[in-house]
Amino acid sequence: MKKKKPNKKEEQEKTPEEIEFEKLSIFFDQYVSSGDLITKSAVICGIKRITYVKGKDLKQFFTEKFTDIQKEILSITQINIGKEANKDSLQKFYEVNQQRNILHYLQRFPGDKAKYPKKLLPLQKGDDMSLDLIFSESGFYILQTKVEKTNKPIIYLILLVILILFIVMFPLWPLNVKIGVLYLLMSILIFLIVFLILTIVVALVGVLFGYEIYIMPNLDDSKKSWKKRMFDPFISIEKRDDPLWFFICRIILIASLLMMGVIAYFYPTIPKESYKWIKNILSRIYGYGRKKIEEIHYKRNSVSVRDSQTLEDLENI
Repeated sequence: MKKKKPNKKEEQEKTPEEIEFEKLSIFFDQYVSSGDLITKSAVICGIKRITYVKGKDLKQFFTEKFTDIQKEILSITQINIGKEANKDSLQKFYEVNQQRNILHYLQRFPGDKAKYPKKLLPLQKGDDMSLDLIFSESGFYILQTKVEKTNKPIIYLILLVILILFIVMFPLWPLNVKIGVLYLLMSILIFLIVFLILTIVVALVGVLFGYEIYIMPNLDDSKKSWKKRMFDPFISIEKRDDPLWFFICRIILIASLLMMGVIAYFYPTIPKESYKWIKNILSRIYGYGRKKIEEIHYKRNSVSVRDSQTLEDLENI
């Protein structure tokens, strides 16, 4: 068999600058995807849509992730940006990316005071070109990367359309599917309620023993991706430093809990009856929901006959 001749593109070797650009692109993309670096979209010169980062957000990202950034920049460019996060190391970090054509200064439209503008301009003739060389916390910087885009947005859109159609066609669902969806949704709701109660109980128990225990503590951190907000970390435990009076209150509460445990041990009917009561309530809720769905389903699919109140009248004709 004849070997395939490599095309001209395969024959051409990438220059060190191109290799560094691609590695820096991957470097920035991983932090943008994880939510550690905030980026926004804007239209530049009224023609092209670009991604940019605000100077203040870039500085915050640099300060919070300095150790990781220092190691990655050194491995990519063989340049040590500094030993600690300060003004000089941030300037050096910016220069590395500015020289590799990753970051460049952008300016607002005159009169635009938005926190994150929707339109931006590059430096024009007559502007101070040193603005592109010196990092400014109040500036805006285009983030040019060469990372291939995925088809995830299209896939999400298709799934959303399918979900909407699935919901809209609810009257046409078979009865078993309707009941199955009801049970699924109610089970999810019960799980969320139990999980919420569990997190509160765990936090209170932790306080009793001098620890702060939080499950999924990053839910309110909008700068992180949903995966990191839920699972990074999933549980955090920190030692509390409480005054003496709080320590005494803890001992009293722990003693009360132990007494409740002893009562439950000698009177097992209390927890058993509580379990039966909860089970009975859930059974009633499930039964009520199923009954309503069956009523709606059969009423919608019932056959109406003109001038006849019931179908039994047809047998007498």
